[in-house]
Formats: sequence, C-alpha cells, structure tokens
Amino acid sequence: MLGNKFVAQLALQQLRNRGLITSAPRLTSVRHRFAWGSDAVGPNVPVGGKMGASENPELHTYDGDYRGTISKGDKPIPDYFYRTPTTGRTYIDRCVTYFISAVIWAWFSYHMYYHSGHLLGHWYMPYLTEFTDEELGIPKDSADDPEYWGNHKKEYGTYR
Repeated sequence: MLGNKFVAQLALQQLRNRGLITSAPRLTSVRHRFAWGSDAVGPNVPVGGKMGASENPELHTYDGDYRGTISKGDKPIPDYFYRTPTTGRTYIDRCVTYFISAVIWAWFSYHMYYHSGHLLGHWYMPYLTEFTDEELGIPKDSADDPEYWGNHKKEYGTYR
C-alpha cells in the first residue's frame, strides 16, 4: 500500500495539473479559486480496499482481493466504500476461529483429565492414616533404639 505522504504528493500534483493550485501553497489559503462541476472532481485517492482507477497500474496495485466466500454464506464485501460497514464474519474468519477454539478446548480437556492439579492448583493429598510407618520414617517397635547423637559422658555446660 502506498504511504500517506506519497498519496498527498500525488493528489497535490494532480490538483496543480488541473489548475486548482497555481503556485506554491501558502499557510493562509488552501485554494485560490472555488471549483465547480467537473473542476471539483478530485484525484484518485484510496477508498476501501483498493486504490485509484482499475486501468491505472500505479495506483491499482492489488492482484486480487478477498470479498468473502458467497457459496459459504458470506455477504459480499463491496469494492469501494466511504466508511467501512460491519459486513459480518467471513468464511475464512469462521474457519480460523473454529480451529483455534478447537485447539484450545482440546488442550483444556486433556489437561483437565490428565493434569487437573496443574489447572486447579492442588493435587490429591492422602490422609495420614493411609501412610505406612516405613513411609513416615517411624521405626518398627521391635527395632533397636536409635543411637543418641548427644554429648555422652560430658558435664552439662562444657560442650557448648
């Protein structure tokens, strides 16, 4: 798409060619005379999805435009328009939306089924009665007493 500066320069050149602007532009005036009838017709400027006349290869640059898929129930998008109407969603928009939605729902369903703790923030925590003494690190009742790691045979206060 052509830049705004280039389009403005092109419009200024066409206005000069038509005689609507005869000298360098001044800050005090926009045009020097009032235009009537065919003189009031401006240059080909961007309107809608295309630019300029279709026989002008410099301004009419698109090879093809997507105007919707009529066979799939789309309303045709007009060629030129002053203000963009709300044309609804096209077939491509619906396909992309449904595909993205299906991927997101598949991811969500998979993770809710297999990894629900990741999404809900908690996992299954068994009751303490479900653990065995060995899992909790409790020795058997018949086991020897564990070695005491204190300071044997030393007076109180001398080992600190």
